[in-house]
Amino acid sequence: MLTPNLLTVARYQRLTRHSIAIDGSRLSPLGWSGLSWAIGILIVAPILTQTAHHLDRGQYQSLILIAATSFGSFFCLLTGFFKTVWVFLFYILFIAGSIIVAEAVHTRNLGLMIRGLAAHDSGKHLVLRRRAAASQLSLYCTAIGGIGAALMAAFMYHMLRRTDQLTGLWVVSIFSGLIWFIGICHGLFTNRPSSSSPATAFEPNFFTKLSYSMTLLRYPQAIGSLVAVFLSSFATMCIFTSGTLFAIGGVCIKPVLVLVLWILYFLFPLISLPLLHPLQIIIRADAVRMQLLGFIICLFVSGAGFYFKSHRWRAGHIIVIALVQSTANGILYSFGRILLLDASPPGKEGAFAVWYAFVRCIGAMIGFAAASAGPGRAGGSFAAAFLGSFLGIIVLIFGNVSNIGALKAAGHLKGMDDEKRMGGLGMEKGEGMGSAVADSGEGRGRV
Repeated sequence: MLTPNLLTVARYQRLTRHSIAIDGSRLSPLGWSGLSWAIGILIVAPILTQTAHHLDRGQYQSLILIAATSFGSFFCLLTGFFKTVWVFLFYILFIAGSIIVAEAVHTRNLGLMIRGLAAHDSGKHLVLRRRAAASQLSLYCTAIGGIGAALMAAFMYHMLRRTDQLTGLWVVSIFSGLIWFIGICHGLFTNRPSSSSPATAFEPNFFTKLSYSMTLLRYPQAIGSLVAVFLSSFATMCIFTSGTLFAIGGVCIKPVLVLVLWILYFLFPLISLPLLHPLQIIIRADAVRMQLLGFIICLFVSGAGFYFKSHRWRAGHIIVIALVQSTANGILYSFGRILLLDASPPGKEGAFAVWYAFVRCIGAMIGFAAASAGPGRAGGSFAAAFLGSFLGIIVLIFGNVSNIGALKAAGHLKGMDDEKRMGGLGMEKGEGMGSAVADSGEGRGRV
């Protein structure tokens, strides 16, 4: 009978061994997953041009969400009934596409809610209102999302303890499909149609929709925020994947500690992110500054992983690092989305949300591929995450990306002719600190 440590090593080797043969070459299960993920992103790209147009110009946004959810859940159920590794290509491929479309719809809905909450404000009050409402909504949504991830991690661990692990994995797949299928109920009751009616009765052609989906390229602030989203997604996924592989294959922690590590990673933001919201309001930090905080934490975590890779790690060290990194992940995800929505003009949230979901998925895929390409060389993965975090800081500081600039470029601050008029808030200047605190408190109380 295998001891827990030997069992952990055996499962690690099954993940990293090149056991899948494809046209004379062999891939590991991690490499096979990364390849399927990349193919899914390429296939869904043409569909996103249609999705962007229908989100902003159509009247049936709920049907798009229902279709994406149904499509993804169907392939989860389908995978559970075919016991062959080849079906996982289609499983990951179509699931990746469904996730991108569904996340775009949810991001657009968040943008509409933020715009609606600040619809009756103007000037500095609008900035404060958007800041308070956007951060609260995005932080709480991110934190609550960790509950589902923790539940699935616990269920997957329970099923993989079975002797027949493949059967356990298929049960997890079927259960995931059933849970995801319940999400259709959300789509039935959250229809948020476009406020603008189509200019013509004829359906626009493909090139017209493609041109509309490229609207974001005319907004430099949005481009800069997208680059930051890509780098944050790359760095966080690279740290998560390489950290997990290092804990399993390098430190050889017990399987139950892997479960504890994941549950703490997914559930700790339920505490840290809500506590971060009042702190953000007090220090008057916008989305750019909060993203800088997230990147700095990622720098610390990846730098510690690289520097101490040869040292003896204990389970307590790994758990502390996981708690810190989970907070950084939540910060980057929440405020990266907020900054892009601030840069999106009213009525074009769908086109910008599609870009956000697409770029974020690309960053996560590349981060996963970079970490899983050399599972026995954790130092290289941590170095790549460190570089990605450093570049993210450079982009936000020297890339002409600012929260006020994004709002002005998107037309949210039409009544403000000059950014100097925001000096009373203490955002760009240090003046008017007392009124800034009073206004921020007022905006927070109204959320």
